[in-house]
Amino acid sequence: MEKFKEFFKDKGYIAGLVFAVIALVIAGWLAYDMTVKDVENTPPANTLSPVDNNVSDLPKKEETSKQTEESSGDDAEDVNNFINITAERVMPVDGEVINPYSNGELVKSETLGVWKTHDGIDISAEKGTEVKSASGGKVIAVRDDPLWGICVIIDHFDGYEGHYYGLDKSLSVKEQTVVDAGQVIGRTGDCDCESKLAPHLHFAVKCNEKWIDPAEFLK
Repeated sequence: MEKFKEFFKDKGYIAGLVFAVIALVIAGWLAYDMTVKDVENTPPANTLSPVDNNVSDLPKKEETSKQTEESSGDDAEDVNNFINITAERVMPVDGEVINPYSNGELVKSETLGVWKTHDGIDISAEKGTEVKSASGGKVIAVRDDPLWGICVIIDHFDGYEGHYYGLDKSLSVKEQTVVDAGQVIGRTGDCDCESKLAPHLHFAVKCNEKWIDPAEFLK
């Protein structure tokens, strides 16, 4: 009898333990279920708000590409039309171009016998011919070069410089003189480095410190 009572006493303890374990399992499952529902009902962080992030307000890819192409086209047009400004242009002397601009290519100098670039144009003109400023501007340099003779450089503004080489010493201008298009600046003289050519004016033009074709400048 004593052993029988002890058996049921032990069974009661086990039943209580099993009940407690079941209760813990149920409580855990309920907590998990509530957490899952909360996660499912929470919108993702990158979801677009219908008020603050309206997709229709964003630029379309095609429109953006078109705007970029138009902008690039405008920039390219500005670069290609660097000659097109409204300032008046005149030929510095009336004559035929007997030696063209070489555009950076080496050509053999008839006088010096060497290969070099020809950075301007040679315009036929007898000695003593009046030389006119090709455009309005200001004289920024006057020098006597051992090869080119008397040189006058005029700032024609907008980044352009006119270089007038092979002039006579009797100039009509000096440094800082402001000139108009067509105004006489001097007369043709000697140009030792091109003395084997017919008498002429060597005329060259720089745009933003780079040589360009003077014939294009004069159009």
